[in-house]
Amino acid sequence: MAAGLTLAESDYPAFVDAFDAEVSSQLSDDDLATVIWSDGELAASELSLDTAQQLRAAGPWGQGFPAPVFDGEFRVLAQRVVGERHLKLSLEVVSGGTRMDAIAFNTPALPADCDCARMAYRLDVNEYRGLVSPQLVVEYIETS
Repeated sequence: MAAGLTLAESDYPAFVDAFDAEVSSQLSDDDLATVIWSDGELAASELSLDTAQQLRAAGPWGQGFPAPVFDGEFRVLAQRVVGERHLKLSLEVVSGGTRMDAIAFNTPALPADCDCARMAYRLDVNEYRGLVSPQLVVEYIETS
């Protein structure tokens, strides 16, 4: 969650201590571990605009009620950096041949020889220039 505040420079050390104490009281070991929880793998036939629209309508998603995250293995058909730091991908589902577009925010390009990757993603609706299509919003990429 975002917040803003103004405080005197002399109050900064006390703020740091208070902030650290509050965060420490609310974090669990799971919060600090590098764990990605997945709702499982979607079948190639489920990677559709209809499924993406149903997931969007099932919300609202937010703090304490996160949007579903799925995982799967994909062939990387093409990649390009957009907006200077986001990775746009063209993928194919390894198990089913379905082609998908994906976006990974704040993610550098994959190695040039990367032809396959396992990903954790949210299935979402992409609306661009009047076209509506399913799109994976990548949360994590592990190249193979």
